[in-house]
Amino acid sequence: VLFSDLRGFTSFSESLPATAVIEVVNCYLNEMTEAILGAGGTLIAYMGDGIMAVFGAPLEQPDHADRALRAATEMIGPRLASFNAWLAEQGHDHEFAMGVGINSGPVMAGNIGSEQRVEYTALGDTTNTASRLEGMTKGSGHMLFIADSTRERMHHPPDNLALVGELEIRGRVAPVPVWTIGVGAEADLSGVGQS
Repeated sequence: VLFSDLRGFTSFSESLPATAVIEVVNCYLNEMTEAILGAGGTLIAYMGDGIMAVFGAPLEQPDHADRALRAATEMIGPRLASFNAWLAEQGHDHEFAMGVGINSGPVMAGNIGSEQRVEYTALGDTTNTASRLEGMTKGSGHMLFIADSTRERMHHPPDNLALVGELEIRGRVAPVPVWTIGVGAEADLSGVGQS
C-alpha cells in the first residue's frame, strides 16, 4: 500500500483563485498517477492532493514491493521535478516536496460503500501503517519511508536502501524498522516491475 501527499499545498493554494488551484492539483495528480500506473499499481483514491494506491491487488503481482518502490522513486524524483518545473513555467515561485509511505502485508480489498455508491479499497493495519508512515515523513528530512515489511518482500532491493531507524508508529506495539533511499535510486530501479 502506498500513500503520498504534497507538502505545504494548503498554504500555497490560499492565495490562488479556485481555477488555478484545480489546475495545479490536476497537473500534480497526473504526474503521480502516471508513475503509479506505469509501475502496475492500482490507484485507489485521490484525497485532495493525497493519493492512495496498492500493488498486488486486485491482481496478484509477485514483485509488488519492487513495483511500489519503483513508483515511489519516480514520484519523488523525475515526476516531482517535472511538476515543479511546470509550476515555474506558470509563474509560481514555489517548489514542492512531498511525502510517500509504503507498507506491505495482508489487506482486506474489495468493493465497499452503499447502495448508491461503491468503490474499491484496501482496509486494515497494513493500510493504516502505510498512511502513518507517509505522515511521519513530515519534518524528517526524507520524502520516502518504506516499512521493513516492504523491504523484506523486494526481489531486487536497490543498493542505496538506507535504514532510517526503528520508529514508533501509532497503533503498533513494537517499533518498525523504516527505510528510505539515497540519491540515484532511479538508476537502480530501471526495469524493475516493468512488463
